[in-house]
Amino acid sequence: MTHPVYSPATADPAELEAHTVGRADLLDTLTTRIAGAARDGARPHTMLIGPRGAGKTHTLRLVVHRSLADPQTAERTLPVLIPEDTLAIGGYLDLLVEIARAIGGDTADAARSMRHDRDAIGIEQAIMSAAAGRMLLLALENLDRVFHRLGRDGQGSLRAWVETSTAITIFATAPALFAGVTSRDFPWYGSFMVETLTDLTVPEVAELLAHRAPALAAFAETSEGAARIADIHTALGGSPRVWQMLADIADIPMLRAVTPAVEAVLDRLAPLHQARLWELPPSEQRLIVELARAGAPRTVSDLAAAVGVSNQAAAAVLGRLGESHWVTSHKDCADRRSSWYDLTDPLLRQVLRFRDR
Repeated sequence: MTHPVYSPATADPAELEAHTVGRADLLDTLTTRIAGAARDGARPHTMLIGPRGAGKTHTLRLVVHRSLADPQTAERTLPVLIPEDTLAIGGYLDLLVEIARAIGGDTADAARSMRHDRDAIGIEQAIMSAAAGRMLLLALENLDRVFHRLGRDGQGSLRAWVETSTAITIFATAPALFAGVTSRDFPWYGSFMVETLTDLTVPEVAELLAHRAPALAAFAETSEGAARIADIHTALGGSPRVWQMLADIADIPMLRAVTPAVEAVLDRLAPLHQARLWELPPSEQRLIVELARAGAPRTVSDLAAAVGVSNQAAAAVLGRLGESHWVTSHKDCADRRSSWYDLTDPLLRQVLRFRDR
C-alpha cells in the first residue's frame, strides 16, 4: 500500500516504520519516556509541536507502536488513541465517552449510558476499572482544539481526574503552543514536556524520495540530484507531507527543472489552504493576503494602510490571527515600539502568490 499523505493513522505500523526518515533521537527519547512511565509510575505528559504536515500523527503512532513492542511495557499499558480531528468531543463528558469508546466493549456501552445522567465520575471509574492497574496512555491529537471544546472547566476536570487517578499519561500533539498550556490562568499550565518537530534536512528528504519513489533513488544520489533537491527544499521547506506529495508526482525531468516540481506541489496544496481561508471572516482574509503579497514581515500600520482600516482595527484582527496561529509577531531590536507580523506557515505565502499569478 502507498503510505497515506493525510491519514498516517490508517497505515499499518510496519508501513510507518518503512517510511520513517530522520528524527531518530526524538523517536528514541519518546519511546524510552513511555517505557519508563509504564515501569516506574512516573507520569510525564508530552506534547509534540509542529505545523500541519510536519509528521505529528506519524511520530505519535510510531512511538506508541515502538513502545508497545516491548512486552513489559505492553503488559503495563492500556493505549487509548483518540482519532485525529475527532468531531465527537463537545465537552468533558464527550471526551470521557470517546476514551471509553476507544477501549470498547462494556466500558463503551456503560459510558454512553452514564453520559445521559451526566455522570462523569461514573465514566472515569469505568475507564479506570478497564485499565485494571495499568497505565492509561491517552493519545490526544490537536490538543488545542480539544481544550478549546472542553473549556476552562472541562480542562480542570481532566486535570483533577489525571491527578487523582495517578494512572494517566497524556501524549498529545498541537500545531503550536497555546494559552491552555502556556498561561497561568489555565489548569494545564506548565504540565507538558514540549518536543518540537523540525523540518527534514536535504539528505533526509532525499532518503524519503528514495523510499517513496524508487525510480528517483539513483538520481537523488548524484551530485546533480542533490543540488536540485536542495533548490526545491529552499522553496518548499522540509515538511514530510510536501515531500511525500512530490514523490508521488515527480519524475527526473521535473526535479531537474525545479520550478515545475515546486508548482506541482503548490497546486495540490492550494485547495487545502483555500478551504481554511474561506472559513475566516473577510477582515482576517485581507490581512493574510497582504502578508503573503509582501513577502516579508510588516507592521500594524503598514498592514492597516494596505487594506484601508485603522491601526486599532488591524491590531485587533492581527491579535485574533495570532491566537489562532495564522500569524506570528516579533519586536525589532532597533525599534521596540513596533511589532512585526508574518505568516506562521511559509507555504501559505507560496500558495497564495502562486495563485495570484
